[in-house]
Amino acid sequence: MDTLDRFRIVKLSADLRKECALPSLICADPDGMPFREGEIFYRWVIDDNACEPATAYNYLSAVLPFLTFLWYGSPSLRYRAPAEQIRQRVRDYLKEKLGCIVRAHPNGNWTVTEPKPIRATSARLFLTALKRFYLCAIMNGWYADANPLVWTTRLHMLESGFKPKMPPRSGLTLPDEKKGRQPDTYFCVVSGDWRPQIIDDPHLRQLLLPAFTQTRDRLIARILFDSGARVSEVLGLTLADWRALGQRERARATNKGSHGQRVKEIWWSADTAQLLRDYLNYERRHCDPEKRGLGELPDSASLFVTDEGVPYRYKAFYANWQRACARLPVKLTPHQVRHWYVTMALRYIASLPDETKRDAYRQSLIAYIGWRNAETIKAYDHHVRQLDYAPIHAALARLGEPVTPSEGVSSGNRERAGLNVIAQPLEDFLSREFGWEA
Repeated sequence: MDTLDRFRIVKLSADLRKECALPSLICADPDGMPFREGEIFYRWVIDDNACEPATAYNYLSAVLPFLTFLWYGSPSLRYRAPAEQIRQRVRDYLKEKLGCIVRAHPNGNWTVTEPKPIRATSARLFLTALKRFYLCAIMNGWYADANPLVWTTRLHMLESGFKPKMPPRSGLTLPDEKKGRQPDTYFCVVSGDWRPQIIDDPHLRQLLLPAFTQTRDRLIARILFDSGARVSEVLGLTLADWRALGQRERARATNKGSHGQRVKEIWWSADTAQLLRDYLNYERRHCDPEKRGLGELPDSASLFVTDEGVPYRYKAFYANWQRACARLPVKLTPHQVRHWYVTMALRYIASLPDETKRDAYRQSLIAYIGWRNAETIKAYDHHVRQLDYAPIHAALARLGEPVTPSEGVSSGNRERAGLNVIAQPLEDFLSREFGWEA
């Protein structure tokens, strides 16, 4: 193997893996020699940490540049160096390569402030990945010292101005002193704490959908708005997922961390279901190499395909999404539609007069969205509690009133039309789960 200039990942094709009994990827060090630790770490993240392959790949991709940094900057150290020396090189890497500000904290560890805009490999991702890498190295006997990313002093934090909000298990932030938890990490990210990106405009859907030029992309966007699903869940749908539930307003789907298992359902409106049938029988049929429509396609076929008939992936969809947003113009990611859906649903539920039903519907929303941690909804609650509910109550009386895209820009029309854009899917869900009637 030729000499390389860095640690690298090489993905292997399915045919080559089958023919030669090779793993899905291999790693090589700058000398061109196999780096087996990288391959083992990748499999460990998937098998022992119950993570998706994409997550394991992102972790490995975040760790390898640091190993290259050690290789050329400290040839005598490498990754097996004592923990204190590794920590010093981590500080250097955060500052020199990721552009972070790293400051010593009075209690003995370090705070990390990320640059804006945050780079592709964020400090948060890098620190999480490296902490897991050293845990894997210790468990496999490659590393003899304590985990360099773990703060063994474990002092209580008493400084009121230092309260990052990520959960302690993330390994990235210090705890809330009121809950009495103890930190266990040397490098604590203090900027960019996760907050749901709240989307308040009920007309967002009507504004965005007409901007798509292809039926396929408009249909995917409709399903995102109807269902609150992740874009990966929608793009991964097959005919079997839809047929299993009657080819109507719902389909089986994967969930984050489900390893491809169909463990949840996503719902959309009856109008969207009809548009899906039309797409499969017309636009998609023309893209299919065998010109098959809904009745002829096998269960394994993807619902959405490219013009060449291959499964439609996120990269291609996102390029078309960006073009649609640019036509308005508006800055929006597909994942923000999920935040919009939750915000609209909570506003709708909060407008109901019966407190017992409100609590039940909130729990049903948590189950439908597929949150593993019910505490997640509290991040939205703070925002929703600040809203004036009078316009929402007025809007509920006009749920069926259509709104044109041009009306969506006015604040008066926002109050008038309210939540009609998500009412029917949410009503269907509440009716099926709890027998609720409008």
